[in-house]
Amino acid sequence: MKKLLSSSIIKGFVFCVHDEIGPQPKYFYPDMVPEEKRTSVSKKKSEELIFTFRDYMQIAIKNLSLLLTDELNPNKNEVRDFKYFAIIPYPDFDLTSLTFFYYLVMDSRIRPIETAFSILVKENKRNFLYNNYKQIQKIIEEFFTEFNKLLKGGFISKEKSFLHFNKLLNNIIQIEKKPIPPASTQKKIKIILAGLDDSGKTSFLLAVDRKFSKLMGLKPTRSASVQSIQALGASLILWDLGGQSSLRKKYLAKSDIYLYESDLILYFIDIKNKQRFDESLDYLNNINNILKNNLIQNTPIVFIFSKADLDVIGSTEIKKNIKFLKSSIQNLIKEKNLDFYTTSIFEISTILRAFSSGISKLSPNRDIIRLNLKKFSKKAGAYISLLLSNDGLVMGDYYSYKAENLMEKDKQLESLQNIFEITAPQFTMLYKIFHKFKALQKNEAIFKLANSLVIIKRLYIKNNTLFILVLIDNDNKKEKIDEILSNFTERIKDLLVAFI
Repeated sequence: MKKLLSSSIIKGFVFCVHDEIGPQPKYFYPDMVPEEKRTSVSKKKSEELIFTFRDYMQIAIKNLSLLLTDELNPNKNEVRDFKYFAIIPYPDFDLTSLTFFYYLVMDSRIRPIETAFSILVKENKRNFLYNNYKQIQKIIEEFFTEFNKLLKGGFISKEKSFLHFNKLLNNIIQIEKKPIPPASTQKKIKIILAGLDDSGKTSFLLAVDRKFSKLMGLKPTRSASVQSIQALGASLILWDLGGQSSLRKKYLAKSDIYLYESDLILYFIDIKNKQRFDESLDYLNNINNILKNNLIQNTPIVFIFSKADLDVIGSTEIKKNIKFLKSSIQNLIKEKNLDFYTTSIFEISTILRAFSSGISKLSPNRDIIRLNLKKFSKKAGAYISLLLSNDGLVMGDYYSYKAENLMEKDKQLESLQNIFEITAPQFTMLYKIFHKFKALQKNEAIFKLANSLVIIKRLYIKNNTLFILVLIDNDNKKEKIDEILSNFTERIKDLLVAFI
């Protein structure tokens, strides 16, 4: 193992479990050292990890705290598809990990065992995890599918486990042979804005960047316009691809430049221009085929139905257009849970909602944040909870089906979700305004809505300002939120800092 990792970005690993005696490291590398040796070796002079039992325990407790609650005690059937990944920083050790969470079902145990497996890299090499986490996830999932079979009857010896972990790490190390981007503390993300000319791409981009003064008199984008926006601690490189026919042919012909290694595609369709639907769907089909067959990359696509202004969105014609487009795109893409958003440049909240949905797809921490937000919401008795960045981008959400009780019987939960997501940035904006003019003395605001309350709390996490919005049905639940919010924030703070 030492020889394998001597020249690798990976510096070690730890497999943590929560059994009868609590969280503990079960399998790990490098070996533990006595406490006195830990203090006698300077980390600056050694690339090797010098870890004591206490160090490994600190990581085990931090990891498993993201999974554990007083309420969660799943049975064997419930944990079958329970798989979560997260990128977690450990500032005390100058390390970052990609961690895999799952429940281990053992024949000899009454209940499933919470586990967390982490591969450890130096903090200044964390981009290796961000840039390759999808590939690494697949390797780890395949490994544990087989490894867990060995643990059915109980834990195996450390020596025997190392024969298997050695193969796992060797497979991950093969990824290092690819060209590695220069080390950086900031993640760079390539986002493509694609669609026909006059489909709303540039207007959307300007609205996101709050440059409203430039919306009037916009001219068609010639070739590809590339710019950068800072959001959620990352540099978002936005490629606005002009939609004229000659340019579309160029992008498809030179896809190795324009589409290669794209992290996200926002695909725009003008829902009022029915005459060009077929043309737009054909372009989308070409892009999708190149991604799947030529570039062999699974870039997520978020579909933006633009120009859904208030004066047209309710019309029968536009509703039919949207229904046709959703059905046609579903037939082309043939994937489950596609994301469709209707937007209008006159409602910035609809644009932020669509944009943040796309960005959240790039977060390796999204699912584990949602899991913890769900636990928080159930403890608080909240119907809906949203985590938002200071810019109004949604970083996590939870919706209880009980929320339907807050609406008219003929309404659906999806409608409430849409309303809450669209209005959430506006609530935070009101909070900022009131707080600026000293109208709010606390880091919270409460809005009364019919038979429910929206509570907004401002959170400070490592020099970052975030907001949590919670929908409840009575004042009594506010005390519970105050009681558990600090613990919830402490648990997920590193996940939010390392969001993308």
